[in-house]
Amino acid sequence: MMSSDLSSSHDAWASTPPKVTRPNPCCEPLNLLGEYMFLGFVAILGITCVLLYKLILWLFHIEIDFGQPAWLQWLQRPEKQDVNTWLNGQKSIINFSFAGVSKPQDTLHLRAAANENIALAFNITNSLTTASTSTHKNFLKMASGIINHPGRDWIKLFEKATSTLTAELPRDTSQPLHLAEATRITCLKVVLIDNFQISSDSLPRDSLVIITDEINNQWLKAKSSSEKPVISSLLIHHLTALQRRDPRCLCWPFDQLNPEEILSMIMPQYETLWRVVMVTYILAFHLYPSPTLPSRISSVPECLGTNSLEEREALKLAKEGLRLTPSNKRIYRHTPSSSFKIKADLELMHRHPSIWGPTALEFSPSRFDNLSPLQTEAYLPYSLRPHRCPAFGGFGDRMVTCLVVAMGRVLDTKAGKVFNTEPTKRAGVVDTGRDGLEGWRYQRG
Repeated sequence: MMSSDLSSSHDAWASTPPKVTRPNPCCEPLNLLGEYMFLGFVAILGITCVLLYKLILWLFHIEIDFGQPAWLQWLQRPEKQDVNTWLNGQKSIINFSFAGVSKPQDTLHLRAAANENIALAFNITNSLTTASTSTHKNFLKMASGIINHPGRDWIKLFEKATSTLTAELPRDTSQPLHLAEATRITCLKVVLIDNFQISSDSLPRDSLVIITDEINNQWLKAKSSSEKPVISSLLIHHLTALQRRDPRCLCWPFDQLNPEEILSMIMPQYETLWRVVMVTYILAFHLYPSPTLPSRISSVPECLGTNSLEEREALKLAKEGLRLTPSNKRIYRHTPSSSFKIKADLELMHRHPSIWGPTALEFSPSRFDNLSPLQTEAYLPYSLRPHRCPAFGGFGDRMVTCLVVAMGRVLDTKAGKVFNTEPTKRAGVVDTGRDGLEGWRYQRG
């Protein structure tokens, strides 16, 4: 009897479905809202952290590529090391010893890979953009021949610069001169005349303006664009027009080169020259005028190329200009067997307060009267071997001095002053970027 009761009781329990507790439908929106609020809070917190991180990097001028190995990041960051260790690390990037390579084909490859966008933007093949040792040697031979050709007439080049600048001054004295444009036109004209013995009559201003603007725009695209740059057809057109304008005035090698080959020759000179000249002029003649400046440059241009005491004093103007405005702020290398790009901060090497003292950001040519061993080691305006700039050895300093003094004579501080239409981050410090100089003007009166 008891067994039967248990059996029937079990059957009844088994046949009864279990009760399922269902959530209150009225609570579901509240739960979803809570989840969304939590996710929103996490998203806002994440964005805030990223923005704060970006702000810290901007304030302290830190650049980190988290794709790079830790040792590469450490090699580039001065705040983590004493200045001597950091300086040696920077030099190891420039001379390729960080990569443990020394053969020309290896060093050329690491440099060319880092300059790929420049090669694409200008369709140029020179020592900066080629991995070919034969192309590199041929380019150096041609460049050295141009730079070191005998009989360079510095007085003639100085006169060409002053006449070009004088022509750039607006007839209406109430109108300011666009300083960047005038500097670019003057520098390009002098480079073309010096390199290729071109008659100045065959260099129309309109073509020079377009060529210089296009070179500037292409360079900015190569450095900042996320897309692969392409050559400017307008730039090629006007270079070709210059070549054809007066063939009788074009001596070798200009009349045997196509526009891309012309660019390969003038880019290492002109593009890295005009910023140095313009910034040095602003600093030397306007922001940091020195009572010794007139006597320092009084023998220019006659002293240029003489290796005299007067020339050595005058060239300190260029040396200090190249310290504060190196032709390349940063030197990039690719690392072996990877796509990582590493950089040496030449600008910081030339401005580091632990190297140059409390006046590191001030323009003072007299500091080159007696450089310390550490300053001599840190001063590398023409890079280092194995790929030191061919302008090393006097030509670069002389060209900068010639053009800066020409600007100082024509755009005299007694006759006018410079001003910047764009705000500056710090008084007495000039933004040396290619796009940071467009606001400067010279106003007569």
